[in-house]
Amino acid sequence: MSFESYTQAVDFLSQNTEISTEDSFDLSKYCSFLLRNNEIEGRDLVIRIHDSWDFLPEHTKPIWNDITESAGLYPYVKPKYLSKSGLLRFEYHKSPFLDGVYLHEEQQQLSVELQSKRSLVVSAPTSFGKSLLIEELIASKLYKQIVVIQPTLALLDETRKKLLKYKDSYKVVVSTSQEPDDEKGNIFLFTGERVVEYDKFPSIEFFVIDEFYKLSIDRDDDRAIALNQAFHRLLKFTNKFYLLGPMIKNIPVNFKNKFELTWFPTEFATVAVDETSNIVEGKLKVKEKKELKKLNLFNYLISQNEQTIVYCSAPNRTTNLALEFLQFLKENVIKVNNPYVEENNDVIEWVKENINGKWSLNDALEFGIGFHHGAVPRHLGSTIVDYFNNGSIRWLFCTSTLIEGVNTSAKNVVLFDKKKGPKPIDFFDYKNIAGRSGRMKEHFVGNVIRFEDQPEQMELFIDIPLFNQEEAPLEILIGLEDEEIEEKAKPRLEEFNSLPDDLKDVVKLNTGISIDAQLAIVKKLESNLPYYNKELAWSSLPKSFDNLSTIIELCWDTLAGPGDKTYIEGIGRLSARWLASFAFSYINLKSIGAVINTYINDSFWTEKIPDRQKRIDTATYSILHITRHWFDYKLPKWLNVVSNLQEYVFKKNNLKYGNYSFISSSIENGFLHPNIAALSEYDIPLSAIRKLDKYINKDRTPEMNIINLNQLSDEELSSNNLLKYEISKIRSAF
Repeated sequence: MSFESYTQAVDFLSQNTEISTEDSFDLSKYCSFLLRNNEIEGRDLVIRIHDSWDFLPEHTKPIWNDITESAGLYPYVKPKYLSKSGLLRFEYHKSPFLDGVYLHEEQQQLSVELQSKRSLVVSAPTSFGKSLLIEELIASKLYKQIVVIQPTLALLDETRKKLLKYKDSYKVVVSTSQEPDDEKGNIFLFTGERVVEYDKFPSIEFFVIDEFYKLSIDRDDDRAIALNQAFHRLLKFTNKFYLLGPMIKNIPVNFKNKFELTWFPTEFATVAVDETSNIVEGKLKVKEKKELKKLNLFNYLISQNEQTIVYCSAPNRTTNLALEFLQFLKENVIKVNNPYVEENNDVIEWVKENINGKWSLNDALEFGIGFHHGAVPRHLGSTIVDYFNNGSIRWLFCTSTLIEGVNTSAKNVVLFDKKKGPKPIDFFDYKNIAGRSGRMKEHFVGNVIRFEDQPEQMELFIDIPLFNQEEAPLEILIGLEDEEIEEKAKPRLEEFNSLPDDLKDVVKLNTGISIDAQLAIVKKLESNLPYYNKELAWSSLPKSFDNLSTIIELCWDTLAGPGDKTYIEGIGRLSARWLASFAFSYINLKSIGAVINTYINDSFWTEKIPDRQKRIDTATYSILHITRHWFDYKLPKWLNVVSNLQEYVFKKNNLKYGNYSFISSSIENGFLHPNIAALSEYDIPLSAIRKLDKYINKDRTPEMNIINLNQLSDEELSSNNLLKYEISKIRSAF
């Protein structure tokens, strides 16, 4: 048949039927025409041909192989069909540093740029393979001291696992308690906040910022200030960097001009994506529409045998939707045909022992259902992704914590909600979500199923405050040297510069924290010195609930953002007193599982949520969310902020002052020594670390402790009451 449009060709290939010789030739002619006139559509068609490769007549495959090469898709080229000159070109695209890896045409260009020690800023689709270039650079050993900044802990975990193979050449530093290696190279895998906090950097030679669009204050990300501070700090070491992200139209001109960098925007993709709409139409009541939307989703999910991700707006929403799907399977007696589902049993056993035996995640895992969001313990979230990629979890309900950068084996991605937290997702978020469908060489064509309208198209211009200081937050400007501050920004610093020098030093010490909020706390302390001195002048552990509650209440109205004041289903919105209550229980019990069980059996919760199963799920979700959001980072940060501010105020007034560094570190590290808690950065559960206390030395590096643990046999580990899941985590840690 004669092909006259891209859509016609795509429709033809989607039929998954044998392709005649005549159709293969006609399609190859049309594809060649597209590659000359619309390269994006032409390349997309080539990818779809590889999805239908088994339906092609054998004698036409060499033609398609040549077209694949002309499209620059060298990872898909089959060398047996190439001529001698073609083989030379093919081998040119073989990575000299990664075994058996062939780079596509544009990856090869960027690899040459990086190996030439030029700085690179890349905007490319999800399937481009931007992060592969990070690994290739590390494998080349071009630089010895490298920092890699990534936006989420899930992405850091994935990168750490990939880079383990280079441990003979590099020490991979993942915790701020770790020392760099003086002899071999170091790779620092950090979030922006950790780069700001870390005080042991050697002379950094090169750095990477993944998802660098998060530098923009316009994206309204509460971590943008810390990321900009990290960027500024690293630029003090070196002007050699690689910034990568998707769908960015342009970067600031003065940023381009200041550095000898290559700006490389591209739409080169290695996976094709089909988008379909499953939006409920018709005049229905809101409740009826919601129920029909869910029913349509559940029917779609049971019709799919491939791994499917369902994007939801928030952690609570994600959990509830996953459990409603579980109930749907049970009520309709739908048998899950998943031969790998029994592999989830080790996780189920761990959850029973360490969280709660009746938590519904276990029930879900038995049916091959998982959920992944910011409340799930870090090591457990990492395992859920691994199980999804291995096939023992078929349906994964998630929030943006998984969508932002983590590679999965999902063929299908469902956009079920149109929000990200309380805000509507924009086109940029949508394309990021859609980009998770398909995977190079595994699923040539990904499917995106929309249960909501696609957001209006937009182009993203990245505003980097360091290079556009007129709009930069003061928290960034106060960290700059005088000579770095532009004239137009100096008037904005006049009020800050009028503060006493010792107060300015304290404010700067509390990096990333709102200046106005800090000054408001100082004003509040000074407004009632006797009361605050009585409640705050303590060290080590709080003597009473009010000691802790006073600190949290001081911060609640000044530092807490909208995302902090979580709504707990059946209980209400999180408050300062509630958070203080959770934290005080944790300080006393020193076990998240114990805190969960306390609240499950608490008379207040029992009265509020009489149904025991619902109470178990609500309490488990709530405590885990508070653990990840508050105990692992934010509350320790608040404690340190108030510790510094009360010391300044009380010293100035000749009063006794407190010091909260011990309790801050204890909460953040699960009441373990920081060197021992650092083992959790290698995906080892705290439960396993506590059981192996006699084998772990706080004076050893985490790496040495892990090596020591791995010298123990499975029998020795089991004799110390380690579960199979915990043993597997130790074995895969290093």
